[in-house]
Amino acid sequence: MIRYALIAAAAVFAVACNSAPVQTSENTVGGADVVSSAKTPMTKGATSLSLDWGAKAQAGQVAIADVLSYGGSNTTITAPAGWQMIRDDSTPTTRQSLYWHAIQANDPRTATWTFSEPVDVQGAIVLLDNVAAAAPVDMSNIKTGTGGTVDSDSMTTTADGDLILIFKATDFGNAPMQPQLPGDMSAVVAQEKAPHQYWILASWQSQNGATEGTEFSFPQLFNWTAAQVAIKHGSH
Repeated sequence: MIRYALIAAAAVFAVACNSAPVQTSENTVGGADVVSSAKTPMTKGATSLSLDWGAKAQAGQVAIADVLSYGGSNTTITAPAGWQMIRDDSTPTTRQSLYWHAIQANDPRTATWTFSEPVDVQGAIVLLDNVAAAAPVDMSNIKTGTGGTVDSDSMTTTADGDLILIFKATDFGNAPMQPQLPGDMSAVVAQEKAPHQYWILASWQSQNGATEGTEFSFPQLFNWTAAQVAIKHGSH
């Protein structure tokens, strides 16, 4: 009896292992599609930041904005009408503010964020198709640090076929880090010019469950943020 119980337990364990979530750099799971991306260079002492999602945008698609400002978290950021905050995270110097917006037929292609005082700002926008536009964000998390490696933590998703977006921002002060990206992720945006570098990485998860943490093994000297955001797919 004990022998058969051990065999049954081993079989359950094997099924659990075989059904673990898998992440891939290509969308083979029917998840949200990355249509395009665009970035805006650093502007020093700015009171606004405009991001253009480009001519490919169509009604029903979703735009994700990565607004990066430097100098702490005391500045008030006012988002454009219709943009919803995903998360807003800060170190003493680096602030990463993430937003989403479901595109409407009459939307202007440029969205502008304003700041209550002059700050150094840059940012990027990612256009997505096949997204659950009414509530696109499944889960998100954040990890911040000073020094060490720029790691993102794992999180547990609730929907199958999520698009996993990784947002990493740093005030790295020396030569570009030129990190080695994880093999199961692709770089959607890579701004690797010092001193304020950032990346948006993408992968697709086969089913709900724990995502992978990521690490840039090149050591960091100053402050950084690393967020994961899981985007739910639409109906096709």
